[in-house]
Amino acid sequence: VYVQRTGNPLWVVSEDMERDVFMSATEAQAHGIVDLVAVENTGGLV
Repeated sequence: VYVQRTGNPLWVVSEDMERDVFMSATEAQAHGIVDLVAVENTGGLV
């Protein structure tokens, strides 16, 4: 499932599962683990 969802080869997914991987939300998006990164709205009250 991870290979299909992320588009990464099986060896990449396997290596990621074998070790602790810490990444930012943007890195996770680039890696294919998340689809979208939420951005905090700092514009004040509407």
